Amino acid sequence: MNPGNGGWLIFLTLVLAVLLAIAHLPHWLPGWTGWLRPAWVVSVLFFWTIHAPHRLGLIALWLFGLLLDVLLSEPLGLNGVMLALVAFIGWQLYERLRMYSLVQHALMLFVLVVIAELWRALVLHWTLGVPLSAGLLVTPFISALCWPLVYGALARVTRTIAVD
Repeated sequence: MNPGNGGWLIFLTLVLAVLLAIAHLPHWLPGWTGWLRPAWVVSVLFFWTIHAPHRLGLIALWLFGLLLDVLLSEPLGLNGVMLALVAFIGWQLYERLRMYSLVQHALMLFVLVVIAELWRALVLHWTLGVPLSAGLLVTPFISALCWPLVYGALARVTRTIAVD
C-alpha cells in the first residue's frame, strides 16, 4: 500500500478495523453479546477490494493477518490466508461488484464472511480442539446487517479524501 494518493487512508481504516476486532466488550455486558460482533476486518477489506482493488497487496494483507493472529492468539497464518482469500475473491469480482446494489453487496459479504468464519472454525478445531457450533452464522449475519453503515462511512470518507 503506497501511502501516497490516499494509501494512508486504506492503512488507517484497516488498522481501525483490527482495533475494533480485538477490542474487549465492557464488563457489564453479558458474555453472549460477543457473538454480535461483526467481522470488521473482512468488511473493510471487502469495501477496499470494490473501490480500490489495485491499491491492496497480498503482502500487506498477509502482514495484517499475522498482526491479527498475534493479537487474537490464534495460529499463525490463519487470518493471513483468510484475508488473502477474501481479497482474491474480491479482485476476481470487483468489476461486477461495483454494479451491485447495497443489498447485493451485503449478500456477497455474508457469503465471504461465512467462508472466512468456516475457515477459522475448522482451523481452530483441528489445531486447538475448539468445538464447532452453529453460532458460526451469527457473525456473517451481523456483518451483513452492519454493511450499509460501514459502506456509508467509508464511502463518505473516500469522497472527501481522494483515493486513486
